[in-house]
Amino acid sequence: MSFSLSDYKRPPHDNGRGIAGFPAAGWKGGERGLDSWIAELQQLGIKWLRVLDDNGDSFPFCEKLLRAEIFPIVRILRRDLPPNDSPEPNPGHISAREEATIKKLIDLGVLYFETNNEPDNPVEWKQHAIPRAADGAPSLEEAAKLIALNWLFDARFIIEAGGYPALPAVSSGSEMDLLGALASLGRQDILLDGCWIAVHNFGQNRPLNFPNDRVNQNGAPLSPQEYDFGPLTEWVWWDPTLGRANTLDEINALRAARKNAGQVIAQDHAAFRAYEYVDALAKKYLGRSVPIIATEGGYQVGRRTDLRYPRITPALQADLTVTLYEFMQRDAPDYYFASCPWLLVGNSKTLASAWFSDFWDRTIRGGNAANDPFSEIPPIAVSEYRIGEQLPVVAAVKAMPNMSRAGAHVMMPPPAPMATAPATSMMPPPPPPPSEESVYLVQHGESLGSIAKKFGVSVIALATLNALDENTRVIAGQRLVIPPPSEVPPPAMPEELEPAPELDAEPLPPPAQSQIPEWFAEPAPLAPPSPTGQAHTLPDTHIDVPPPPIYVPPPQQSVPSYNPQPQSIVQKSAPPPVPQPAQAAAVAAARPAPPRPPRTPSTASPLDPRLAALNVRVEYTGVKPGEAYWKLVRAEYQDPTQSHGNHHMLYTLLDDKGRPVLVQRVFQGLAEIQADSFTDAFGRAKIPMWENYNPENGEIGPYSAWVAGLPSDKVVGLGMPNGMSVNFALTWQKTIK
Repeated sequence: MSFSLSDYKRPPHDNGRGIAGFPAAGWKGGERGLDSWIAELQQLGIKWLRVLDDNGDSFPFCEKLLRAEIFPIVRILRRDLPPNDSPEPNPGHISAREEATIKKLIDLGVLYFETNNEPDNPVEWKQHAIPRAADGAPSLEEAAKLIALNWLFDARFIIEAGGYPALPAVSSGSEMDLLGALASLGRQDILLDGCWIAVHNFGQNRPLNFPNDRVNQNGAPLSPQEYDFGPLTEWVWWDPTLGRANTLDEINALRAARKNAGQVIAQDHAAFRAYEYVDALAKKYLGRSVPIIATEGGYQVGRRTDLRYPRITPALQADLTVTLYEFMQRDAPDYYFASCPWLLVGNSKTLASAWFSDFWDRTIRGGNAANDPFSEIPPIAVSEYRIGEQLPVVAAVKAMPNMSRAGAHVMMPPPAPMATAPATSMMPPPPPPPSEESVYLVQHGESLGSIAKKFGVSVIALATLNALDENTRVIAGQRLVIPPPSEVPPPAMPEELEPAPELDAEPLPPPAQSQIPEWFAEPAPLAPPSPTGQAHTLPDTHIDVPPPPIYVPPPQQSVPSYNPQPQSIVQKSAPPPVPQPAQAAAVAAARPAPPRPPRTPSTASPLDPRLAALNVRVEYTGVKPGEAYWKLVRAEYQDPTQSHGNHHMLYTLLDDKGRPVLVQRVFQGLAEIQADSFTDAFGRAKIPMWENYNPENGEIGPYSAWVAGLPSDKVVGLGMPNGMSVNFALTWQKTIK
């Protein structure tokens, strides 16, 4: 039976937040015991935990986890008969011993299983006997075929027993293609019968949005303020090959030399976004997505694999992990079920990765005790450094809001202040004295506006001093130079913000008993403008094709667990309200709108009338009669009352008969950078927006959208007006002119 994404069972109130528990089988919780650790997991908001099992020794732990509404992802360790009873899984498949274990775990309620791990790595083969090419290097193609043949045995047994088997994860950045190996055997369709794909998407020390970040794409230079990490500066930039810290000039030379304009994730997937690369392979071989779970990954303190970026400090790990988890519960694609960073608790070999460990408290204060010049751990001692017996990421994650991914997205209250261990270097600095500049570390959830208000300076002064546009979105961990307040007095602010007038939009319908995720929900039927002043919608008279059929998948199994009080959509920084259609004439009188390209007078514009006030326009492609192209047939605006807190560009693609177009590449443009995605089984794709702009000041939104493969109409001027969370629902149809 072919499974859709909604057929897979997920934890109650699933937020996509997971973690790898312990790196060995048989863990009993140490001195604290399992119950204490399960309480910690609940405080962290964890819903998925990767567990190792050797001959059924995980039964008690899995039973407790399921009672706590946490889904175990169980990696089965397989052993052959002596003398080959070491736990390396390759080559081979599960035997009667592992089959009995899997059946008992399924009886307990466990569903998700791994039976292999990083088969591209020789250490995962007995006696390191991975197939090799003539030059002695591992032959990943031959190894993949052998792995695929053995995995088919494991997968079929687990499916028939009632579980969900994982296609094994390969090492971060590996070129081994297990999906392609299955396809070469003609057996790729088994993945549609209840399987999922495991990935190991370690972020190394690269940004979450790599390879689309400005350093990788444009070689953006490092500023002196960004180079300065205070007492940790030498530790952060230590280069073991040189035996010293890289200088600012050396780093900027590296950035200029190694920039990769136009690079996409398929060309370098040793990064967090590796799940996108794997999903593209699934669509290539299967025609649609299957579930993906990162069973290892995230950010580990001390890593500096890519010398263009700083080493991961405990503070950076906390900020990056909070941002990762926020992405999982708010913006992750539905096929990306969970992310399980490495590692909750470590053994003697993995303490450097463990969240609950004093390893980095001791190591940063004492330096690399082994003094190995080629070790990733710098031999730099920072004697005043203190973080205690657990990393700051623990307190940061516990302070996060918790939100269910199922059903409609809800507006969340602002995160509670992040409580960290009493290390002065980890806390945000106080406002600067009035007569000097200072450097500030941006905290999660902050903007230029909120930072300017905190320090009593104007946004323009803050942006100018840091060579930024005043609408630039800052990220956690970024360093900003704060100007003295006396230089530019802050603009006068009202003592109390007036409530914003209610937007003329129809109220959102109440949630149905079995809600459909908002991305798969069909848009409301178009209707002429209401005489009562409700939100304007486009009449469908300009569509010269049949309306698309309605595709509604089965509902999700879980329901939202968070029920906040209704939130006002008033922005705390009191941005000017976005002009509505009734105000468009007044805005146009004060500032002429950008010229619109000419169009045949008899053809109605596909743009929602409200988009004129946001400076959104269409660049129509020029094609000759008889040529095929992607025609924009509808561009709808979802304001903050309709976007459910999202900020996406939503793509829908139809063929010439109005049917969804599957696995079609779409693009999002941002200056010289392009992000891409592929349409799913319903002809839809989505790409998030992050950049703000101010349409009232004549600014044009920084994003554009178009379709690949044929000449395409392009929508220009998209973005987050005044920082508000809005969506743009864009529909193209393949058309012959």
